[in-house]
Order: sequence, then C-alpha cells, then structure tokens
Amino acid sequence: MTLSRPTLGIAPRQWADAWAGLKAIAPLMPGSTLFGLAFGALVNIAGINPWVGNFASFSVVAGASQIAIVEAIRTGAPAAIAAITALVINARFALYSAALAPVFAAFPMRWKLGLAHLMTDQAAVVALQHHDDWPDPVRRRWFVVGGALPFVAVWCVGGAAGIALGPVIPEAWQIGFIVPLMFLAVMVPGLRGAPALTAVGVATVVVLAAHDLPYGLNVLAGALAGIAVGSFVPDRGRHPDTDDGLAHDAGAGE
Repeated sequence: MTLSRPTLGIAPRQWADAWAGLKAIAPLMPGSTLFGLAFGALVNIAGINPWVGNFASFSVVAGASQIAIVEAIRTGAPAAIAAITALVINARFALYSAALAPVFAAFPMRWKLGLAHLMTDQAAVVALQHHDDWPDPVRRRWFVVGGALPFVAVWCVGGAAGIALGPVIPEAWQIGFIVPLMFLAVMVPGLRGAPALTAVGVATVVVLAAHDLPYGLNVLAGALAGIAVGSFVPDRGRHPDTDDGLAHDAGAGE
C-alpha cells in the first residue's frame, strides 16, 4: 500500500506501518469474526438487549469473559459468580501487560491507554513477535494499532452479525460450539507450549464434562482446572535464562 500525501492527517509512512500491522494479523482475523459471531448468537439466546450486546463488543473487548458472563446470565447465576468467572479468565492480561511494558514504554500516555484497550490475545502476540522489527517507537505504535484496531473491528462486526443472525441458528448448536471455541481462543497464543496445551485440554474437557453444573459454573471450574493443571507441567521449550516466557514464545502461537 503506497500513499503520496497525508490522508486524514496521517503521513504515508504511518499508513504503511499500520498496513504492515494489518497484514501481520490478517490470518487471524477470520477467527475473530467467528468468535464474535458466537458471542452475538449467545446474546440472542440469553435474551439480552441487542444494543447492550453490541455496546459490550467495543467497550469491553474481552470475548472469552464476555461469553462467560452472558452464559452466566442465561443460566440465572448470581452476579458474583459471573464476575469471578470473568476475572479468572481475564487474569492472563496481567501477563500480557508485563510482557508488553517494554514494547509500549516509549509511547505517549494517550497511545498506551488506547492500545491497552485494543490488546486482545492475538494483537498482543503480534506486537511481541514483531517488536524487534520496529525499533523506532513512532513507527512501532502505528504497526501495533494497524494490527490491533482492525482485529477488534472484525470482532465487533462478527458480534453484530451474530446478534442479527442468532435466531436462525439452532440453540443447541450454538452452546456446544461456543464453549470449546472460547477456551481455544483464550489459549491459542501459547499453544506450542506444553503447559498451554495441557491447560486448554483440561479446561475444555472439564467444561464439557461439567455442563450440568448450575449457573454456568462449569466455565469457572474449567478455567480454574486448566490453570491449576497447566501450572504443574514443565515447559521444556523455555530457556533457563528467560525472564518472561510470554515475550519469547509470542511467535509460537497465532
């Protein structure tokens, strides 16, 4: 993509850097659309106002925990259970924050805050994977926004489509499809590591096996079981002198 003059106040080089970010994350974008479609369909099943569901897509930007909360609402779970489940699922973002700190260090505060809101699992992985390719922090931040913003955009479009199309999709198919998809989406950035593979396998099995638990507690049980079991599995691919496995393994996943 080549531009000869500023467009919308953005210089050609910045557009090129953003385009590079978009190309880096493009192979993962169909999955974001599909995940959004699953969330939108579940919003319909739960009887949530469509405007609320669409608002959540771009205001929360945390697909797995959003699905967990909506499923808890659908089953009539207490608010505390829904909140705890979402917090457990989103705890991984604390790791992303630590790993991305050096990537974002030279960014102005407004960029740090804006990009933090857009940091999905996949966008974080792409930013970490290409960190060394963009030593100039100005060009790096445009690369990051080029990968993060379109990815969130297709998630929102998928969510809106799921809300619109949800009534035509059989309810039983939706629920059976969403649960394993949720855990795969959460764990994909590290799927080559033995701990992550173990965690996603255990979590998915527990969620499906415990589907009769009330209030959607099977999701919370699966998340906790996956984290607990995965933490005991040694990561043979990690170097002894590595301080942050996420930063070094970022290119291994999506």
